[in-house]
Amino acid sequence: MSKSKLNITEWTNYSPEKQKEKAAKMYSEINKGAMPPKAAREKRPESIPTKDQLEIIKKWSESLTADKK
Repeated sequence: MSKSKLNITEWTNYSPEKQKEKAAKMYSEINKGAMPPKAAREKRPESIPTKDQLEIIKKWSESLTADKK
């Protein structure tokens, strides 16, 4: 997910619906193994999140997309 698709500095400006949409997309990208993008992994391999870090991101994104009744 590129910065053009998700600018985390703008996160608080997104509506709750857009935050849920972005979180769901982020979760999907992580699940596919596409985050960070290939070009970023090649250019800066030290920026590749660890499995533990990816799990934290996944849990966070799930918490935003879960239906809260």
